[in-house]
Amino acid sequence: MKKELLLGQKFRHKQLKNYKNCIPGLNEIACNGFLNLERWFDKYIYLINFGARQFKEIKKNKKNIKLIYTCYSNSKKEEFTNYLPLKIKTNKEFLYFFGLWCGDRVGKGRFGVVNKEKILNFITRDYLIKLYQKPHLILKVNKGIKIPKLDYVDEIYIDNHKTKIKGYAIYVYSKNAIMFKFFDYLLSNLDLFLSKINKREIFFAGLFDAEGNVSLEDSYFRWACKNEKLVKIYKKYLTEMSLFDRYDKCCLITKNKNIFFEKIYPYIKHPSKINRTKLVCLGEGFLEHRYKNILNYIRKNPGITQNDLAKCLKRAKVYAHLILLERLNYIERKNYPKMNFITLKGEKELNERVI
Repeated sequence: MKKELLLGQKFRHKQLKNYKNCIPGLNEIACNGFLNLERWFDKYIYLINFGARQFKEIKKNKKNIKLIYTCYSNSKKEEFTNYLPLKIKTNKEFLYFFGLWCGDRVGKGRFGVVNKEKILNFITRDYLIKLYQKPHLILKVNKGIKIPKLDYVDEIYIDNHKTKIKGYAIYVYSKNAIMFKFFDYLLSNLDLFLSKINKREIFFAGLFDAEGNVSLEDSYFRWACKNEKLVKIYKKYLTEMSLFDRYDKCCLITKNKNIFFEKIYPYIKHPSKINRTKLVCLGEGFLEHRYKNILNYIRKNPGITQNDLAKCLKRAKVYAHLILLERLNYIERKNYPKMNFITLKGEKELNERVI
């Protein structure tokens, strides 16, 4: 019996391998500004239409594919209804979302994005609806953390286990493992995909909103990534756009703020990152609380030195912050040791809202 079972396993593995080899390449499904999801699904279904998941109905119209199938959920066999678009237009909206998804994707049978920023949550929700999905907005909070008051989430989930999220996060997703698999298929062909599109900067803007950060002190822009394969691909195309200087084993870094402002900034949606980019590139925008706190100490204590300021704030270093404030003309630094004084622009800034 054991030999027969092993023989059956080998046969099944060979059969599944053949099915996998029949899945069309990206060149076959990417055509005329669209991704032909129908062509991909017609072959992919052979890999999943057996065992736990069995399709009861597949109905196509001019826009989408309706799927009714059974699958196990929480150890129970249940029936699900999902939809797939026949085609996805590779426009600006898709390129931004795909970049966002590559950075902050939700896994485990769910298709969507996890992010704390409300605007990005709404962008994700609206785009999922355009792909015929039924998005859920779930607030996930670590146990012991104060639950933030958000009036747009559908559900609050208290996580009793240690996870990667810090504090809380908002998951925006549909329960559609097949859509996740299609986007995962695109990700596995990312190098080829990026070589085919003209507006790569939109993809990298979405990726930046998911995994990027702006260093105000040194005027650098970073894309966080530790996946060696993806780092190699990102580096290739960022270099082509003159947006790569070095990789620090954690982030891809560029200090070319003029090119970043020209190519990436126009497509960024994250309010905080928009503001920080404007501060670096234009010297305009609102200071964050930590900088306003320093500015307030200087106003109350004209001529305070760097060392005294560090003691008052109970910080080891404030030099980089002072250099930034001086560069943005919020303070003046005179004499030696440097004495710090607030400027008229700094006075005005303290009366503005904190972001």
